Amino acid sequence: MKNSFFIVLLVVFSACQSTKIKNDRYKVSSASPELGSIGQSKSLFGLQNDFKVRTLPKLENNIRLSIEVVPFNKRLNHFYKAKTKFNQNQSKLTYIDSLTTKPELTTIRLLDVMGFVSELNADYNTSVFRLLFDTQNSKIISSVAVNLSPEEITKIRQADTYYLINPQDNKYTLSLYKLGKKTDMITINPETIVAFRWSKLCWAISEKGEWYIADMIEGENSCKGNTKSKIKEKSKSKSLFDM
Repeated sequence: MKNSFFIVLLVVFSACQSTKIKNDRYKVSSASPELGSIGQSKSLFGLQNDFKVRTLPKLENNIRLSIEVVPFNKRLNHFYKAKTKFNQNQSKLTYIDSLTTKPELTTIRLLDVMGFVSELNADYNTSVFRLLFDTQNSKIISSVAVNLSPEEITKIRQADTYYLINPQDNKYTLSLYKLGKKTDMITINPETIVAFRWSKLCWAISEKGEWYIADMIEGENSCKGNTKSKIKEKSKSKSLFDM
């Protein structure tokens, strides 16, 4: 019985490494990391989609988000059913292809990337910065695809601006605005997260010769300009700075 379970798990993971939502490719796995969380991607049966969350940075400033509502389709439903097979707590969703009205999925992305980067460099996130500096391979969850309720989707459609806020320790919430006025708040339950995209950090050297986080880029894209994906040895970084 146990061997059969692992065979099914392997087949499921192999079949649903990733899926395209609009023009972006999202990773699908048993993991449901929250937007803005920091961790490392783990290898499971040689695959790289699993994600182990290590921490969530403190946000003293609201971070602007981009939110889109997209219709569910047969392919997305295939991935969602695969995910629920090995996560019994995953929120349920009913999809019938023949019905005109389909369920909807919500994608939530960090829009103010530099604002989030500033939070990572801030003094109140010293321990988070040290983790990122020491590990060098940590990733940031920069976008999630979520199965929200119809009521929550209605609230999103009625708003025109969205922010990620940090009202309490290790707890993020979506804050919704319309014409500059706050209209509602939505808390994302990890069990509603269907898929995710991660970003890696790009580092640069300050005028004082100290490394800092300069940028975040999604997927396998390369760091731009003078920013580096890896921190060099002090002697090398000094020569790089002098150049």
